[in-house]
Formats: sequence, structure tokens, C-alpha cells
Amino acid sequence: MDESLERCVKSLEENTEDVRDEARRALLSICRNVLRSPNNYRSRELRLDDEVVVEKLLPAMGALECLFDVGYVEDGERIFLPRNASLLKLQSLSRLLCTATESSPITDDVNKSSTAQKTFFDRIVGHFRDVLYYEDPNLQKKAKRVVPVVQLEIATMTKMRDLQKSFKLENAEATSSQFEAELIAKDLFLLELLRWFKYEFFKWVNNPKCSTCFTECTYENVIHSVNPHCSRIELYRCQKCNIVVEFPRYTHPEPLLILRRGRCGEWANVFTLLCRSLGYDARFICDETDHVWTEIWSASNKRWIHVDPCENIIDKPLMYEKGWQKKLTYIIAYSRDEVQDVTWRYTRDQKAVMKRRKTCAEQSLIHLIQSLTYQRQNSANYSSARREYVVKRKLLELAGMLYISNSQKDSDEEVYEGRTSGSLMWRLARGEIMQADTEKSYIWDISKYGETFELRYNIVKDLYYVVRNNGTILEEKSGWLEGMNTMEGGVFRKVENDWKMVYLTRSQQAKHGSVKWTFEIPNSKSCLETLTLKAKSKVFQNAMVSWEIEAIFDNDRAVTISVPNCSNFHTEEVRKAVRINVIVTLSGGQGQEAWQHAQLFRQSLDNTEEPSMIINIQLKNHSV
Repeated sequence: MDESLERCVKSLEENTEDVRDEARRALLSICRNVLRSPNNYRSRELRLDDEVVVEKLLPAMGALECLFDVGYVEDGERIFLPRNASLLKLQSLSRLLCTATESSPITDDVNKSSTAQKTFFDRIVGHFRDVLYYEDPNLQKKAKRVVPVVQLEIATMTKMRDLQKSFKLENAEATSSQFEAELIAKDLFLLELLRWFKYEFFKWVNNPKCSTCFTECTYENVIHSVNPHCSRIELYRCQKCNIVVEFPRYTHPEPLLILRRGRCGEWANVFTLLCRSLGYDARFICDETDHVWTEIWSASNKRWIHVDPCENIIDKPLMYEKGWQKKLTYIIAYSRDEVQDVTWRYTRDQKAVMKRRKTCAEQSLIHLIQSLTYQRQNSANYSSARREYVVKRKLLELAGMLYISNSQKDSDEEVYEGRTSGSLMWRLARGEIMQADTEKSYIWDISKYGETFELRYNIVKDLYYVVRNNGTILEEKSGWLEGMNTMEGGVFRKVENDWKMVYLTRSQQAKHGSVKWTFEIPNSKSCLETLTLKAKSKVFQNAMVSWEIEAIFDNDRAVTISVPNCSNFHTEEVRKAVRINVIVTLSGGQGQEAWQHAQLFRQSLDNTEEPSMIINIQLKNHSV
């Protein structure tokens, strides 16, 4: 028996009883699914934001180590067992888990320090230390120099005057205090700073671009960085040039002032530094389900204000739970003054959150937070006046986080959107966007190409082509979303680098997804004669990919034409129509992966030239 695998399974015993047993059951289920259907790649894949991973494997010391030991590898937002991996170690893991479940004594390890808890606490201590970067006077000077302060102050005063005009504040008693006006102006300046940061200063990076051909690269691997200010280096490869591009993930804000790019970690890091350099009481907020943002103390409101620079959002703390559908656990705030558990500001479902907080005992977390705060506030240069002020502010904060059900504080009528930063595929893969419906309203004018219009779409290149009969390209359009009219159900383009396949599928939350392409003759000189459709698709587990065509005529009469076989469909029922909608619907499937069982345009990444869809429309001139 493999000794390393035995050690991994044995390490499960160091968890509390309920965490250990949940992890064992989850691991056994994974093993059995793969061994039962070894050729089904769905059973070999686990998304890192999957409920099983988040709630059963991550809290358990040794659980993910078991999977990595038998051959699972990490690829961005998921782990998977490669097709060429031997199943012998997986069989051994299954036997060890069965033996442990049946014969080993169940012990209560509540008082043992698990690896998960140690990792969590080490992260807290690390953030507690790192926020002191923001207090470096030299770094604050560098940060302030990149901010167009005068430009933002002018925009702030313009907005202030507009507000005064709108609400006639000139004659209101509230404006008699210059101090209060200055506080309001500071809050308005924050709005301008946030807008500038989002749209003019910092850039979001999904995948870095090739330095030679400037096309977006594909994730390949991650390596350790020897730079103490960089947590890791992600490696990406250009599929055209075969060049490897490095994407260093800096944790120190100074190099990011020059690079001005990254994901949410880099965004919140730099924005919090800028706020401190401009005199705001700011703190760095870390959500342990993988997101970060900033909070600003508003003196005018006498409370901490949620600020998400990635989203250009202020004061919508319930956005993550209600809009992004996040299953929150721990949200911790870090500042020069203290560490604070602020989870309760960001949820209205405390019971569910408490059930998910399994990484450590609550008392242990409270003790650590209090110890770190005491250490910070009793350091040599920390004044007693500042300590007294922070204590009073903390009391206000704790009172503000108290939630009373059905009180006037409830804001259920407010609409919370899904995430906007990052690519659609990235957001859907993380489950941080609601069922996404998109209306591009694009309409193909088919009259300007003569009597034959032929549209081809290649999903590998993600390109539309309008071509002549001889194959000459007349027009190109990049991005499948750019050529469609409407989309429902969060349909997105999914690339599977391990299986070297790409396809369109619906979002995890959607029961069905659909895409509509629209073709129109804007003048009355021509009308349609025939339509031919050829498209690829693949379904699993009783899923369905169904097509239909809507033909609209001059008198607003509409006819719906079913498509029994999309691989080669031809119809003359569109004759004399002036507008056509081609609609495809993805539905069905089974289990947690049902959303992925209906795959539109499924095609090998190596098949770069073959069209995934061809729509050929023949027209006839009325005058002929």
C-alpha cells in the first residue's frame, strides 16, 4: 500500500468528528463515480467552488491531499483527474476509506489544531501584518502622486453644487455647518475616486496577452515566486506563438502602482492604499470564499461603508450574498487599528453562515482577533487617544451589525446584480453571477451581400465569418456574443484545456439557456427563398439541444418551423419572409452537472478551421 496515501487518509482523523465523516463520505463518492464510469470526464472534474469542495473537502485536513496524491491536478478554478492517470491509486484510496469508515474508532478531536485552522489563522496574521504597508509615509506619497486630486476635487464640487441646487440646501439649516459640508464633500470625493480608479486607472486581467501577437493566452501552470512581495507566478501560453507569459500575483501594493492591473486582490490592495494616502480611515476586507474589497469610515454617516473597486459599488454589503449568490463563511477586516470579524454586515442568513463556519471554533477565532487587536493598540507608537476613539467606533460598528428580522433595516426590495468584473465565463465558473440574460440586439443585414448570404461561426477561434460561395471572407466579427440578438440562462463559452474541447453551455443556476440570431431584409426589393442550417452539438445524460426558426412576413404574420436535425436542415417555409430568428435552447441533464450536459458547437481545440455553425440564406429580387 502506498505510504503517502495512507498518511493522507490517516490525517483525516485529525479533524473533528463531523468534518472527518463528511470528508470521508465525499471522497468515497468521488472515487466510486470515477471507478464506475472511468471514461466519463464529468466524473473526473471538481470545480473549486462546488458545494462538495467548499463545505466538505476544504474544511477537512487531508481531504484534498488525498485527491492530489491519487493523481488529481489543479487547473485554475477546478481540479481534475487526467485521462492518462492510473486508477490503481484511486482504488487504493477507496479501500482505505472503506476500511477506516468501518473499523476505526470515532474520536473527538475538537481540541486538536487542524491544518485548516492553522492555514486560516496564518492568513489572518499575514493580512494583519501586510496592512501596515499602507501606513508607510513614502509609499503614501508615491500613491498620492498617481491620483489626479485636482481633477477629482473639481468633479466633487460640481456634484456638490448640483446637489445643493436639487435639494435647495442653500436655505436649509443643515448647511449652516461648514464642518458637515466638508464631511459630505469627502464622501462625494470618494465616489469620484472610485469611478476614476475603475474606469481610468486600473485594468482587469482575465488571461494576460501574448507580448508578440497580443492574443489572449491560455492558463498552463503556477509556480512559486522567490520575491517576498509576490505570492505566486501564474504561467500562460500563447496558442499561436507558443510563448509562455508570466503573470506575477503581487501582494505588495508598490509594484502595482506601476503595473496597474490584476484581479480583485490587486484592485482592493491598491485602492485601499490610495484611500489611506488621501486621509481616509480605510481597511482591507477579506472574504474567505475568495473575494476582497475595501471599507471606508464615513464620519458623516458614523459607520463603515462597503466599497468594491472592482465593481464601482458603494454601500451595498448584501450584494455578495443576494446578487453573487455567495455561500459566505468568514469576512475579516484588517486595518492599522484592529482586526474585526465583519461577516454579519454582509449576510441576512446568519444560521446558514454559522453552519458553514467549520474551519475553527468560534472562541478560538475571537481569541486570535482580540489578541492581534490588543497587540496593535498597545504597540509603542499607538496613542491612548487613538485607542479610546477606536474603541468607541467599534461599539458603534457592533451595534450597527446587529440584525433584527422584519425590522426597518431589511432591504429585500433592493435589487442586487451579479458580478460584473472579469470575463463572463470566469464569473459563471465561480458562481458569482446570477442567471445571465444578455440582449445585444444585433441584427444581420442579409440584403447587402447579394442573392446569397452565408454566415459561418467557428467556436475555436470564436469568430463569425460572412463568406461568398467561393469561400472569400466578406466580413468578420469576433466574439460569439457580438453576433447574436439575445441570450438567456447565462450561456457562456467553456474551454476544457485538459480534454481539448470547447463549447457553449448554460450557467450552473439555469434550468435552460437559449441563444437567438436575427437576420433581416431592411428594404422591400428582396425577400427570402430558402434557409439551410448546419450546426454541431453534443448531449449527455438526457440533455437536449433543440432548434427552431421563426419567420416573420410583411403583414406581421409569423411562422415557427421546428428543426428535427440541426446537422443538415433545409427549409423553403421561409419564402417571402423579411425577418428570421434562429433560436437554440439548451436544457435537461442530470445531477449537479446538468447545466453542462447540453453542449452547443462542441468541437476539438485542434480543429481550428471547420465551421461549428453554417447558416445559408438564399434571397430573390422582387423585380425579377
